[in-house]
Amino acid sequence: MSQEKKIDIVNEVLEDCLLAYPTSTFIISLYKQYLQRGSLSKKQLQGLHGMASKVENFPHNKLGTLEAIIKK
Repeated sequence: MSQEKKIDIVNEVLEDCLLAYPTSTFIISLYKQYLQRGSLSKKQLQGLHGMASKVENFPHNKLGTLEAIIKK
């Protein structure tokens, strides 16, 4: 049996935002919370999306997937 690697878009977006905003206490806080709990609230995800959408050349597919997660 092969192990399928599950893609964690929220974690990827958080890591991309950490690279773009290394001193952002908001992003650092979200990242720590996500690592501890494994999830974020809808409001937190919306805030993350807002920050990510300001990053120049941020992958549109990741933003779209994050939007879908928020709407779920």
